[in-house]
Amino acid sequence: MAEKTKLWYLQNFNMFEGMSPKMMMELAQNTSMQNNSKKEIIYFPEDASNTIYFLKAGKIKIYRLSEDGKTTTLQLLGPGEIFGESAILGQDTHDNIAEVVEDAVVCAMDKRDFQDLMEKSPNLTLSVNKFIGWRLRKIQAHVEDLVFKNASQRITSFLHRYVETFGKKMVDGWMVRPFLTHQEIADLTATARQTVNQVLNELAEQDVIKFSRRFLQLKGDLDQLET
Repeated sequence: MAEKTKLWYLQNFNMFEGMSPKMMMELAQNTSMQNNSKKEIIYFPEDASNTIYFLKAGKIKIYRLSEDGKTTTLQLLGPGEIFGESAILGQDTHDNIAEVVEDAVVCAMDKRDFQDLMEKSPNLTLSVNKFIGWRLRKIQAHVEDLVFKNASQRITSFLHRYVETFGKKMVDGWMVRPFLTHQEIADLTATARQTVNQVLNELAEQDVIKFSRRFLQLKGDLDQLET
């Protein structure tokens, strides 16, 4: 991919706001851009944790797989987020799996190069620390949902965060394109696909949402999805 295109992507990444043109050029020179297709695995547990990833387009799911084959989804990431941050937290290998949920554009950077940039830029270090703190709070909220909420509550809570994170505010509500499949939502909320179908249909009957494979429309405010 052309350097000009790569630099444009990075300049539009919120974490790098305020960095000097010289540092942005250094960042672009030390990153590689890749296109990843749906279902593609970026890394597995025990893979070497030596790369930082910047998600520019698409969605990435971070999850764990137990010995009995059960999956626990920890995060659903969208454009503007980093992942693989264990590389800068001192971990030698990954604990989780990163899988593409929606065709993605990802920038990859060696952790040593990124650490060098952080040493040169206190603002970047502050942004990274704030971002990791925010990420940990999101994971904690998700884990609390899994522990303390029933299946229906987990689904509506997930929809609330999903719309807030990926949706576009409209005059009469919110719009997200495209939408996830019922099975993907079930995997993300540790519920059954039939339960997801039931909850979505109930919300549609109440005229709270309208949905298809192509979109999710929330009619009104986010608080309609609070549980």
